[in-house]
Amino acid sequence: MNKFIQAVDGLSEYSGRIVAYLIIPLILTIVYSTLIRFFFNIVVDWAFEMSMFMNGIMVMVGGAYTLKYKAHVRVDVITHYLGPAMNRRLDILSFVIIIAVCLVLTYFGGKAAWVSTLRLEYSSLQTPFNPQIWWYKWFIPFSASLLALQALVECMRTIKSKDQ
Repeated sequence: MNKFIQAVDGLSEYSGRIVAYLIIPLILTIVYSTLIRFFFNIVVDWAFEMSMFMNGIMVMVGGAYTLKYKAHVRVDVITHYLGPAMNRRLDILSFVIIIAVCLVLTYFGGKAAWVSTLRLEYSSLQTPFNPQIWWYKWFIPFSASLLALQALVECMRTIKSKDQ
């Protein structure tokens, strides 16, 4: 069980650190687009959609990394008044809900990505750039699977902490 936990933690760590580097081309794209528009009054067709792709990938794939470090937004008004045992139960319930939602996203996201791949789907934003987006849709089931695995590991940790 410890090897599974270490493997999932390692995968979340690696994927989170890799996608974090997308912030550099994202910033460069936005700055370039803004400067070109401001100084030369030229619209960069590809900048809007590319920045959406990069931001979306960072947010989706970075979800497991965020959960690993408990860096997500958490409402702890109720937990402040509960005891440790009830907080553990609430955490386990939360992780089970996350896992269930992620499994649904993995299933339906995978189906949508498959259909999109077969059609070689293009963007629906009707921009002159008009990129193919089928590849981007695969990040939905991929990131949902990563998040489900990390939630499972966090659930296992919570259950394990109860025993100690």
